[in-house]
Amino acid sequence: MTNPESSRRIRLCVIVTVDITIQNLCKGRLEYFIANGFDVTVVCAPTPLAKEIEARGVRLHTAPLARSISPFRDLRALLSLYRFLRAERFDLVEVSTPKGSLIGAVAARLAGVQCVVHLLRGLAYQGQRGLGGMVLRWAHKIACRFSHRVICVSGSGREQAGRDGICAVDKMIVLGRGSSNGVDVTRFSPSTEKQRADARQAMGLPAQAVVAGFVGRITRDKGIAELVQAFIDLREKRPTLHLLMVGGLEHRDQPSTEVMARIVADPRIKQIEWQQDAQPSYLAMDFVVLPSHREGLANVLLEAGAMSLPVVTTDAVGCRDAIVEGETGFCVPIGDVTKLGEAMDRLAGDATLRHQMGKAARSFMERNYDCVAVWARQEQEFRRLLGCST
Repeated sequence: MTNPESSRRIRLCVIVTVDITIQNLCKGRLEYFIANGFDVTVVCAPTPLAKEIEARGVRLHTAPLARSISPFRDLRALLSLYRFLRAERFDLVEVSTPKGSLIGAVAARLAGVQCVVHLLRGLAYQGQRGLGGMVLRWAHKIACRFSHRVICVSGSGREQAGRDGICAVDKMIVLGRGSSNGVDVTRFSPSTEKQRADARQAMGLPAQAVVAGFVGRITRDKGIAELVQAFIDLREKRPTLHLLMVGGLEHRDQPSTEVMARIVADPRIKQIEWQQDAQPSYLAMDFVVLPSHREGLANVLLEAGAMSLPVVTTDAVGCRDAIVEGETGFCVPIGDVTKLGEAMDRLAGDATLRHQMGKAARSFMERNYDCVAVWARQEQEFRRLLGCST
């Protein structure tokens, strides 16, 4: 490992595949490192958001990275990154996202970078079968093999990666309770009665409704089919229950035509397109439901908890870490519509329980996932790896 003098700024390079990771999953994080003695360079695929990224105080370098498998383009990206990293001689390179991790870690080690950290945001191969799943497994393995340290965003992710043979357990760590970016507990805070009323009016929701909320991609692996069925099963019993879905339909892994038709046809289901800032949408909700099949660490659950909203989620990797079962929400088996409906029913029918769980969720987030504390733990680990004084 290098041992830069404590008075010198640390040169950090963050490699991801595409710009959305920087803009959505690193809010405030890069600025924190810059303010605390790091010079930050970001590497991603060519982006129309270059000015916005550079306005955050970071240096931007683009490389021919692509999410899809493309041997020729991937080789070009590897050579491009190798040359760049060889010339720049960064103190530390952090890689994340599947393609960015694979190509970035290999290029960094070939270039002689002395400290390569793999931020393992999730296990992309979960739920993938056939050749695609096998390729993703090997991509994760190689990225871990070429990294000096693997920081997992959740304890369940670390355990699963170890069981799957993705990485040696002693090479992986979880900082605190995990997360790559935590949650801004100041901005995501409990709503006032006026904010709640205004949000519902803006979205066309009844003022006295009980609103179950979903925030995320409208895909099969987010458990959309189970969510819609559980809601339909509760319609007659809970006539004031409404479902607010915030998220866009993706081309890959789409729910069935029947499920989408049910969403469109039901007057008590309201779907709005993905919002860059979901905070205003949470204001209209009474509780949040995320029946996901897999996550890294579900940011939606952190945001909901910080807003004092109880949650219903699954026991999937990256979901179960973000709640305290029976205290801040309920955790049900993946794909179990009956259990999902029962948990939703308990929250829909008990305002006192919602209040108690929401209050506990807010406290849990403040103690464990405040973004500044998450960044500070990462900074401390980076400095430890580099042999710097803190």
